[in-house]
Amino acid sequence: MSSEQIIQQAANWLTRLHDEDVSDTDRQAFNAWCQADPRHRVAIERMRSLWGSLDTLPAQPARIALNRAFAPQRARGAQVVGLLGVLLCGWLGLEHLPVWMADQRTGVGERRQIALEDGSQLQLNSNSAVDVKFDGHQRVIELLQGELWVDVAKDAQRPFVVRTDQGTATALGTRYMVKRAADGTTVVTVIESTVAVKGEGADSVKVAAGQRSILDHGHAQAAQAIANTDPDAWTRGLLKVNDQPLGEVLQTLASYRHGVVRFDAQALRDVRVSGVFKLDDSAAALSALADNLPIRVEYFTDLLVVVKPR
Repeated sequence: MSSEQIIQQAANWLTRLHDEDVSDTDRQAFNAWCQADPRHRVAIERMRSLWGSLDTLPAQPARIALNRAFAPQRARGAQVVGLLGVLLCGWLGLEHLPVWMADQRTGVGERRQIALEDGSQLQLNSNSAVDVKFDGHQRVIELLQGELWVDVAKDAQRPFVVRTDQGTATALGTRYMVKRAADGTTVVTVIESTVAVKGEGADSVKVAAGQRSILDHGHAQAAQAIANTDPDAWTRGLLKVNDQPLGEVLQTLASYRHGVVRFDAQALRDVRVSGVFKLDDSAAALSALADNLPIRVEYFTDLLVVVKPR
């Protein structure tokens, strides 16, 4: 069953439970539905959480409609059944539903370490989401958004695979990272041992420690050495760069901030950065860049920062 179908069913249940004529039989059926699939309970919990957050927003048509739908005097009938689901699908956008329903996810500026049932250790970077699909034959992590780091526990019977819409990265050893980049590519960086990177319908590329491969349009590019000697520093809250373009550094810092960091990459193309910055204090990092580079950092609001050459 698709995520949007589950959300629609969850909305139907919430609508029914808010009806003044709800019965004990309805409540028992709802409990049975929640227990039938772990995703059902997740959808209900997140929908209730989102409903609470909508109450804090300024008046808007969606919230007004929801309030009317749940008001005691509201009209009954099919026109209100599933209204919450319809509005949520429109508000979130169908392309965001898998992320909203993900097994594990992080917010902007958040990192999370997760112990998987097989003993593997998974860490999610800022604003990331994954689905975990383990069975008796394989261990699959669907990276829906953002970036992950994984230290794979050995299991000779079940391969460990990280999958995106560009292809797969199968562990032949232990530690590696997979990132869904802003340009739509998937970047696989190996920290220890070897990973087999495979595009859709293409031969796999073996990537060794200290190398990375990029999956683009279903094709795995040849492995290349990485200049960064500490690529997984973000797992410790650090950004370590060595002669890296300023635009790439600003993109990383922006991923840890709510709002927007605007800059002209072409105007800053000749500015390069080396240093160590704390990801959890992007304001201090931006200040340090402004103090040491020929740039100006301007704050228009907490949600809008503009970086310009001096």
